[in-house]
Amino acid sequence: MALIVRTVRRDIAPSELGPCDAHEHLFLVTPLQPGDDFTDLGAAVREAETLAAAGARALVDWTPIGLGRDLDGLRAVAEATGLHIVAATGLHRDAHYPADDPLRGASLAELADRFAADLERCGIVKLGASYHVVTAFEAKAFAAAALAHERVGAPVCVHTEHGTIGLQIVERLTGEGVPPTSVVLAHVDRNPDAGEHAETAATGAWLQLDGPGRTKYWPDSTILALIEELAGRGYADRLLIGGDTGRRSMMRAYGGGPGLDYVFARFKPRLERELGQELAEQIFVTNPARAFAFEPRG
Repeated sequence: MALIVRTVRRDIAPSELGPCDAHEHLFLVTPLQPGDDFTDLGAAVREAETLAAAGARALVDWTPIGLGRDLDGLRAVAEATGLHIVAATGLHRDAHYPADDPLRGASLAELADRFAADLERCGIVKLGASYHVVTAFEAKAFAAAALAHERVGAPVCVHTEHGTIGLQIVERLTGEGVPPTSVVLAHVDRNPDAGEHAETAATGAWLQLDGPGRTKYWPDSTILALIEELAGRGYADRLLIGGDTGRRSMMRAYGGGPGLDYVFARFKPRLERELGQELAEQIFVTNPARAFAFEPRG
Protein backbone atom coordinates (compact mmCIF):
# COMPACT_ATOMS: atom_id res chain seq x y z
CA MET A 1 0.00 0.00 0.00
CA ALA A 2 1.26 3.49 -0.84
CA LEU A 3 2.35 6.04 1.75
CA ILE A 4 -0.22 8.72 2.59
CA VAL A 5 -0.57 11.80 4.77
CA ARG A 6 -3.97 11.74 6.47
CA THR A 7 -5.58 15.19 6.47
CA VAL A 8 -8.97 16.23 7.83
CA ARG A 9 -10.42 16.32 4.31
CA ARG A 10 -8.79 13.31 2.66
CA ASP A 11 -5.69 11.19 2.42
CA ILE A 12 -3.09 12.78 0.16
CA ALA A 13 0.19 11.65 -1.36
CA PRO A 14 3.16 12.98 0.63
CA SER A 15 4.25 14.94 -2.44
CA GLU A 16 1.00 16.93 -2.26
CA LEU A 17 1.69 18.28 1.23
CA GLY A 18 3.87 21.19 0.15
CA PRO A 19 5.50 23.78 2.45
CA CYS A 20 4.37 22.76 5.94
CA ASP A 21 4.14 24.38 9.35
CA ALA A 22 4.83 21.28 11.44
CA HIS A 23 3.21 22.38 14.73
CA GLU A 24 0.21 24.64 15.24
CA HIS A 25 -3.06 24.97 17.14
CA LEU A 26 -6.23 26.46 15.67
CA PHE A 27 -8.47 25.64 18.65
CA LEU A 28 -7.29 25.08 22.23
CA VAL A 29 -8.79 25.04 25.73
CA THR A 30 -6.69 24.14 28.77
CA PRO A 31 -6.78 24.94 32.48
CA LEU A 32 -3.06 25.72 32.30
CA GLN A 33 -3.76 28.87 30.26
CA PRO A 34 -6.75 30.67 31.81
CA GLY A 35 -7.94 33.45 29.56
CA ASP A 36 -5.77 32.26 26.67
CA ASP A 37 -8.23 29.76 25.17
CA PHE A 38 -9.34 30.12 21.56
CA THR A 39 -12.35 28.40 20.02
CA ASP A 40 -13.78 30.77 17.40
CA LEU A 41 -14.04 29.30 13.90
CA GLY A 42 -14.02 32.67 12.16
CA ALA A 43 -10.84 33.70 13.96
CA ALA A 44 -9.24 30.37 13.07
CA VAL A 45 -10.04 30.89 9.40
CA ARG A 46 -8.67 34.44 9.42
CA GLU A 47 -5.48 33.34 11.14
CA ALA A 48 -5.00 30.38 8.80
CA GLU A 49 -5.53 32.64 5.78
CA THR A 50 -2.48 34.66 6.82
CA LEU A 51 -0.40 31.48 6.94
CA ALA A 52 -1.55 30.49 3.46
CA ALA A 53 -0.84 34.02 2.17
CA ALA A 54 2.71 33.71 3.53
CA GLY A 55 3.34 30.61 1.41
CA ALA A 56 2.34 27.62 3.56
CA ARG A 57 0.28 24.87 2.00
CA ALA A 58 -0.11 22.67 5.06
CA LEU A 59 -0.14 22.69 8.84
CA VAL A 60 -0.15 20.01 11.51
CA ASP A 61 -2.52 20.79 14.38
CA TRP A 62 -1.29 19.19 17.61
CA THR A 63 -4.38 19.77 19.81
CA PRO A 64 -5.30 16.35 21.29
CA ILE A 65 -8.37 14.91 23.00
CA GLY A 66 -9.88 16.89 25.88
CA LEU A 67 -8.29 20.27 25.12
CA GLY A 68 -10.78 21.89 22.77
CA ARG A 69 -9.87 19.93 19.67
CA ASP A 70 -12.46 20.61 16.94
CA LEU A 71 -12.17 18.19 14.02
CA ASP A 72 -15.18 19.66 12.21
CA GLY A 73 -13.72 23.12 12.74
CA LEU A 74 -10.37 22.04 11.33
CA ARG A 75 -12.09 20.66 8.26
CA ALA A 76 -13.97 23.93 7.83
CA VAL A 77 -10.70 25.87 8.04
CA ALA A 78 -9.13 23.56 5.47
CA GLU A 79 -12.05 24.03 3.13
CA ALA A 80 -12.02 27.82 3.56
CA THR A 81 -8.27 28.25 3.05
CA GLY A 82 -7.18 25.35 0.85
CA LEU A 83 -4.59 24.31 3.44
CA HIS A 84 -3.88 20.65 4.05
CA ILE A 85 -4.53 20.23 7.79
CA VAL A 86 -3.39 17.18 9.76
CA ALA A 87 -5.25 16.67 13.06
CA ALA A 88 -4.22 14.89 16.24
CA THR A 89 -5.65 12.27 18.51
CA GLY A 90 -3.90 11.30 21.78
CA LEU A 91 -3.37 13.09 25.09
CA HIS A 92 -1.17 15.95 26.25
CA ARG A 93 1.05 15.89 29.33
CA ASP A 94 -0.39 15.24 32.77
CA ALA A 95 -0.75 18.85 33.94
CA HIS A 96 -3.32 19.73 31.27
CA TYR A 97 -5.97 17.40 32.75
CA PRO A 98 -7.72 18.09 36.09
CA ALA A 99 -7.80 15.39 38.75
CA ASP A 100 -11.47 14.65 37.99
CA ASP A 101 -11.08 14.45 34.23
CA PRO A 102 -12.73 11.20 33.04
CA LEU A 103 -9.82 10.57 30.70
CA ARG A 104 -7.74 9.72 33.77
CA GLY A 105 -10.00 6.78 34.52
CA ALA A 106 -9.90 5.33 31.03
CA SER A 107 -8.13 2.00 30.72
CA LEU A 108 -5.17 1.36 28.47
CA ALA A 109 -7.38 -0.62 26.10
CA GLU A 110 -10.04 2.11 26.03
CA LEU A 111 -7.48 4.76 25.18
CA ALA A 112 -5.89 2.61 22.48
CA ASP A 113 -9.32 1.96 20.93
CA ARG A 114 -10.17 5.66 20.98
CA PHE A 115 -6.86 6.72 19.48
CA ALA A 116 -7.13 4.10 16.72
CA ALA A 117 -10.73 5.10 15.93
CA ASP A 118 -9.74 8.78 15.79
CA LEU A 119 -7.02 7.94 13.28
CA GLU A 120 -9.73 7.50 10.66
CA ARG A 121 -9.81 11.34 10.61
CA CYS A 122 -6.55 12.28 12.34
CA GLY A 123 -3.04 11.89 10.98
CA ILE A 124 -0.91 11.87 14.16
CA VAL A 125 -1.04 10.65 17.76
CA LYS A 126 -0.06 13.43 20.18
CA LEU A 127 1.57 12.66 23.52
CA GLY A 128 3.13 14.76 26.25
CA ALA A 129 5.94 14.21 28.73
CA SER A 130 6.61 16.24 31.87
CA TYR A 131 9.84 17.96 32.85
CA HIS A 132 12.52 15.24 32.93
CA VAL A 133 9.91 12.58 33.73
CA VAL A 134 7.03 10.56 32.29
CA THR A 135 4.23 10.31 34.85
CA ALA A 136 1.94 7.30 35.29
CA PHE A 137 -0.86 9.05 33.37
CA GLU A 138 1.52 9.89 30.55
CA ALA A 139 2.97 6.36 30.53
CA LYS A 140 -0.51 4.91 29.99
CA ALA A 141 -1.03 7.29 27.07
CA PHE A 142 2.35 6.29 25.62
CA ALA A 143 1.41 2.61 25.77
CA ALA A 144 -1.98 3.32 24.20
CA ALA A 145 -0.36 5.36 21.43
CA ALA A 146 2.00 2.47 20.68
CA LEU A 147 -0.95 0.12 20.32
CA ALA A 148 -2.76 2.57 18.06
CA HIS A 149 0.39 3.00 15.98
CA GLU A 150 0.67 -0.78 15.62
CA ARG A 151 -2.92 -0.93 14.32
CA VAL A 152 -2.88 2.11 12.02
CA GLY A 153 0.73 3.18 11.43
CA ALA A 154 0.38 6.92 12.08
CA PRO A 155 3.33 8.90 13.48
CA VAL A 156 3.58 9.60 17.20
CA CYS A 157 4.31 13.25 18.07
CA VAL A 158 5.50 14.10 21.56
CA HIS A 159 5.60 17.32 23.60
CA THR A 160 8.90 17.53 25.46
CA GLU A 161 8.82 19.89 28.43
CA HIS A 162 11.60 22.44 27.89
CA GLY A 163 13.21 20.05 25.41
CA THR A 164 14.08 17.43 28.04
CA ILE A 165 14.39 13.60 27.90
CA GLY A 166 14.06 13.35 24.13
CA LEU A 167 16.27 10.28 23.88
CA GLN A 168 14.45 8.55 26.75
CA ILE A 169 11.12 9.23 25.04
CA VAL A 170 12.36 7.67 21.82
CA GLU A 171 13.74 4.67 23.72
CA ARG A 172 10.45 4.22 25.62
CA LEU A 173 8.41 4.27 22.41
CA THR A 174 10.88 2.02 20.62
CA GLY A 175 10.54 -0.46 23.47
CA GLU A 176 6.78 -0.43 22.91
CA GLY A 177 7.05 -1.06 19.19
CA VAL A 178 7.15 2.42 17.63
CA PRO A 179 10.19 2.84 15.36
CA PRO A 180 12.20 6.05 15.91
CA THR A 181 11.43 7.17 12.35
CA SER A 182 7.77 7.42 13.40
CA VAL A 183 8.53 9.66 16.41
CA VAL A 184 8.46 13.47 16.28
CA LEU A 185 9.78 15.38 19.30
CA ALA A 186 8.49 18.93 19.80
CA HIS A 187 10.09 21.93 21.53
CA VAL A 188 13.65 20.63 21.37
CA ASP A 189 14.90 24.18 20.78
CA ARG A 190 13.79 25.14 24.29
CA ASN A 191 17.01 23.31 25.20
CA PRO A 192 19.37 24.47 22.41
CA ASP A 193 21.98 21.77 23.00
CA ALA A 194 23.03 20.46 19.61
CA GLY A 195 25.10 17.65 21.06
CA GLU A 196 22.22 16.22 23.05
CA HIS A 197 19.77 16.50 20.16
CA ALA A 198 22.23 15.01 17.68
CA GLU A 199 22.33 11.88 19.85
CA THR A 200 18.54 11.69 19.64
CA ALA A 201 18.47 12.36 15.89
CA ALA A 202 20.99 9.55 15.37
CA THR A 203 18.20 7.10 16.29
CA GLY A 204 16.18 8.29 13.29
CA ALA A 205 13.67 10.34 15.29
CA TRP A 206 12.50 13.75 14.10
CA LEU A 207 13.51 16.95 15.90
CA GLN A 208 10.89 19.68 15.73
CA LEU A 209 11.82 23.28 16.57
CA ASP A 210 8.92 25.62 17.30
CA GLY A 211 10.41 28.64 19.05
CA PRO A 212 10.50 31.24 16.24
CA GLY A 213 8.92 34.46 17.47
CA ARG A 214 9.05 33.39 21.14
CA THR A 215 11.72 35.89 22.07
CA LYS A 216 11.01 35.51 25.80
CA TYR A 217 12.75 32.13 25.54
CA TRP A 218 15.40 32.65 22.86
CA PRO A 219 15.90 35.04 19.95
CA ASP A 220 15.47 33.57 16.49
CA SER A 221 19.26 33.74 16.09
CA THR A 222 19.65 31.00 18.72
CA ILE A 223 17.27 28.73 16.82
CA LEU A 224 19.05 29.41 13.54
CA ALA A 225 22.37 28.58 15.16
CA LEU A 226 20.95 25.30 16.48
CA ILE A 227 19.64 24.42 13.02
CA GLU A 228 23.01 25.23 11.47
CA GLU A 229 24.91 23.09 13.96
CA LEU A 230 22.54 20.13 13.67
CA ALA A 231 22.68 20.35 9.88
CA GLY A 232 26.46 20.52 10.09
CA ARG A 233 26.46 17.32 12.14
CA GLY A 234 24.53 15.59 9.37
CA TYR A 235 20.95 15.85 10.65
CA ALA A 236 19.35 18.30 8.23
CA ASP A 237 17.12 15.41 7.16
CA ARG A 238 15.67 15.05 10.70
CA LEU A 239 14.55 18.67 11.27
CA LEU A 240 11.05 20.19 11.26
CA ILE A 241 9.87 23.70 12.10
CA GLY A 242 6.54 24.91 13.47
CA GLY A 243 5.10 27.96 15.17
CA ASP A 244 3.20 26.30 18.05
CA THR A 245 0.85 29.28 18.22
CA GLY A 246 -0.85 27.85 21.30
CA ARG A 247 -2.31 30.90 23.05
CA ARG A 248 -5.10 33.33 22.20
CA SER A 249 -2.65 36.13 22.98
CA MET A 250 -0.36 34.89 20.17
CA MET A 251 -3.07 35.25 17.50
CA ARG A 252 -3.55 38.49 15.61
CA ALA A 253 -7.19 37.54 15.03
CA TYR A 254 -7.63 37.95 18.80
CA GLY A 255 -5.54 41.12 19.03
CA GLY A 256 -2.24 39.44 19.90
CA GLY A 257 0.94 38.36 18.14
CA PRO A 258 3.23 37.34 16.53
CA GLY A 259 0.51 35.54 14.56
CA LEU A 260 0.16 32.16 12.92
CA ASP A 261 2.06 33.34 9.84
CA TYR A 262 5.27 34.30 11.68
CA VAL A 263 7.23 31.18 10.78
CA PHE A 264 6.54 31.59 7.07
CA ALA A 265 6.43 35.38 6.85
CA ARG A 266 9.47 36.15 9.00
CA PHE A 267 11.51 33.10 10.07
CA LYS A 268 11.60 31.10 6.82
CA PRO A 269 12.91 34.04 4.72
CA ARG A 270 15.64 34.64 7.30
CA LEU A 271 16.60 30.97 7.29
CA GLU A 272 16.81 31.12 3.49
CA ARG A 273 19.04 34.19 3.60
CA GLU A 274 21.36 32.98 6.34
CA LEU A 275 21.47 29.21 5.85
CA GLY A 276 20.39 28.76 2.24
CA GLN A 277 17.40 27.91 0.08
CA GLU A 278 18.33 24.22 -0.12
CA LEU A 279 18.22 23.73 3.65
CA ALA A 280 14.94 25.64 3.90
CA GLU A 281 13.39 23.48 1.18
CA GLN A 282 14.48 20.35 3.03
CA ILE A 283 13.08 21.48 6.39
CA PHE A 284 9.79 22.94 5.17
CA VAL A 285 8.93 20.62 2.25
CA THR A 286 10.99 17.43 2.00
CA ASN A 287 11.13 16.51 5.70
CA PRO A 288 7.42 17.02 6.57
CA ALA A 289 6.43 14.91 3.57
CA ARG A 290 8.42 12.07 5.14
CA ALA A 291 7.76 12.69 8.84
CA PHE A 292 3.95 12.78 8.60
CA ALA A 293 3.57 10.04 5.98
CA PHE A 294 2.65 6.49 6.83
CA GLU A 295 1.39 3.30 5.23
CA PRO A 296 -2.12 2.60 6.57
CA ARG A 297 -2.58 -0.76 8.25
CA GLY A 298 -5.58 -2.90 9.01
